[in-house]
Amino acid sequence: MTNRRFKYQRELEQLEALGYEMPPLCTPDNMEACRFASSKPGFQNHIPQYMSNPKRMLRDIANERANTSLLALSCFETATKAEHFFRALLKSNPKATLSIGDSLSEGTIENNDGMVTQPSPNGHFDLYEYEDCDLNKTFKITKQL
Repeated sequence: MTNRRFKYQRELEQLEALGYEMPPLCTPDNMEACRFASSKPGFQNHIPQYMSNPKRMLRDIANERANTSLLALSCFETATKAEHFFRALLKSNPKATLSIGDSLSEGTIENNDGMVTQPSPNGHFDLYEYEDCDLNKTFKITKQL
């Protein structure tokens, strides 16, 4: 795969020691991507779910529901696919904006940012960031959702 360290390497190793596996990963090759973000000042954008809510990881491990993808950043191939997912998510969870944000953030994922999973049919994929990756510097909010 790679000899570079992922940003949350320790947590990934903890899950791997418990038997959870990393998905197949590939290089992003300057892939255009979209993510949900918050336009509110002080909101921590581009933080994986397990890092924004560490108790969830402990709870998921205890219930054998842990998943390495919750240490990655959820992304979408296109703004259209991201918006479609966002609308569907709001139907089932009207308060989703409190945790994932209220806006669309777009940018390019370069090979030195990390490794990605293959996009699913709905355009979703995960970015496993390298230690020095900071999407706050390269992704910009482009649209209020």
